[in-house]
Amino acid sequence: MKTNIIRCTLTGILMLGLAIPSAAWAGDAGKGCSLQGTWFGVAGLEDSTLTGWMVTVTGKSENKGTNNLDFPTFDPTLSGNFDQAVRLSSLRGNWERTGGNTFDYTFMGIAVDEFNLPVWIGKVSGQITLSADCNRETITAAMEVFLPSMNPFDGDPLFPLPLPIHYGHRASVDLL
Repeated sequence: MKTNIIRCTLTGILMLGLAIPSAAWAGDAGKGCSLQGTWFGVAGLEDSTLTGWMVTVTGKSENKGTNNLDFPTFDPTLSGNFDQAVRLSSLRGNWERTGGNTFDYTFMGIAVDEFNLPVWIGKVSGQITLSADCNRETITAAMEVFLPSMNPFDGDPLFPLPLPIHYGHRASVDLL
C-alpha cells in the first residue's frame, strides 16, 4: 500500500514537472512581436525614405491598445472633393492582435475648414503584419468618408476610399 502511494506521488510529480515547461512553451508559441512603440511611414520594407506619417501605439498588454496617427502630408481636400477642408486632425483609434505578428486596427479623424468646423470624418481600418525582426510593418488600409451629420461608428459611409499598401519602420535608439 505504501509503495503504491509513493509510486503514485512520484509519478504525479514527474508528470507535473514535464507538463509545466510544456505549458509555458505552448503559451509563448505564436506570441509574436510587440506592436507598441512609434512607427514612421516609409516607402517600402527595404526603403526607409519617409512618407509623411507617424503613429504611436500604446497598450496595457501586448494584445490590444490604442493608436495616435499623425499624417501632416495627407491632403485634407481628398483630391479636391472637399475644397473647404484645410487641416486634418490626428487620427485616434484601437488595435488588437489577431495572430503572432498580425493586428487589426481602426482610426478616426476629422477634417476641418478655416474656422475649425468639421467638413468630413474619416475612418481608416485594416491589417498590420510585422516582419520577423519586429522593426518593419506592412499595412493594408481602407478609408470610409462620412459627413459630420453621419454616424461614423456604425453607419454607412458617404463613400469608401481604398488606400494603397503602406509600410512602416519602428523608431529605435538608432534613429533618435
